[in-house]
Amino acid sequence: MSIRNLHILILVCVAYVAAQMVADISNLRNLTLFGFGVSAFSIAYPLTFTLRDMAHKLAGPYVARTLIIAAAVIYLIVQAFFAIISNLPPEMTEAESIALGQLLTPEWRFLMAAVLASVISQLVDTEVYTRWIDKYGREKQWGRVLVSNAIGIPLDRILFLLLAFAGTMSTDGMVEAFIGTTIVRMIFGIISIPGIYLVEEHSEDWVKISGITHSDPPSFARAERG
Repeated sequence: MSIRNLHILILVCVAYVAAQMVADISNLRNLTLFGFGVSAFSIAYPLTFTLRDMAHKLAGPYVARTLIIAAAVIYLIVQAFFAIISNLPPEMTEAESIALGQLLTPEWRFLMAAVLASVISQLVDTEVYTRWIDKYGREKQWGRVLVSNAIGIPLDRILFLLLAFAGTMSTDGMVEAFIGTTIVRMIFGIISIPGIYLVEEHSEDWVKISGITHSDPPSFARAERG
């Protein structure tokens, strides 16, 4: 991989994590888009699927999976930090302190539902993207993003609703919550598809790296033994 592409990969990975954080913060704002009531989360979050695809294209599935898990861990650390500071003595009125604490302290069932739904759907997105490349090679790049997003985005929503609201929301309520939000997310997911053409396909170096395991000795060590 060239230095230029390595820099681009770093930028894409940073943008992926940033988009996850922006989506989480924007979840506080409710909007009406395309006739559906959704949170602003649905604008930023679909971008993460295309950014994941861009990282996949640049460096392959192993790097993409590492990025997904790393982003989930960062998200949990951030939420844990918010939960801690919400209980520290603030320099504000009691009412302001209570309001801020409620804002920063997550509902842990919703938090874990969001993390699990994101990790599973993004990993499935990775596998679909990989299968598309196995079948079509480097052709139809728009297709690999469209198909992987068309599976990953709805799957994320289904998993979140089941994990967060099973037993507390009716089936009709879940269906209604699924349809509107998924349509809006798919629209923004489609808008983000051209991003895949902004990065180059990963080089053979990454194919070689993906075959190395942690138990393999370094090449210089093998050479010394030889």
